[in-house]
Amino acid sequence: MTRRRGWLVRRLPVGMQEDRTMTGLVAILEEVGETVQQQADQIPFLADPSVTPEFLLSWLGRFVDAPGSENLPEAHRRDLLRETGSLILRKGTRDYIFTLIEPYLVGPIDLLEDGGVFREGESGRCEGIIVVRAAAIAHGSALDLYKLVRSITPVHCQIRIEIAGQTVAPVAA
Repeated sequence: MTRRRGWLVRRLPVGMQEDRTMTGLVAILEEVGETVQQQADQIPFLADPSVTPEFLLSWLGRFVDAPGSENLPEAHRRDLLRETGSLILRKGTRDYIFTLIEPYLVGPIDLLEDGGVFREGESGRCEGIIVVRAAAIAHGSALDLYKLVRSITPVHCQIRIEIAGQTVAPVAA
């Protein structure tokens, strides 16, 4: 996708748009930024997990921020990487977390988290607590699952993992 020329310069405040030095500098940044954005636009075509050799799947998992995917069987890894790549713009959301933990768990999965995007004054109480509940772990260990959730959530969050009604990973800050 190519953006219209001047897309970054038009974002400058009106007073700065009249400054030739400022607009010249921003135009240079825009040109460099355009090449970076073109590369980002091509990611769905460059990192296709269905054709990636198996030995590169771990690297691809780190690239699309799906850590720990090496604990999954190859077919599950490819599915997870495909789904994670399409969620890159929703990183940090409940959907993103659920997509990454789902292949590791068995049974109904309950993901409780109190985060979100709210209007000013309407947020309620956000304590940064994340609770994952499931019947069993299908792949990897409770520690692997804990490390996965820890790596994709903000550092201030407290995480608890409950499998078959028992807490298997401690609450950690």
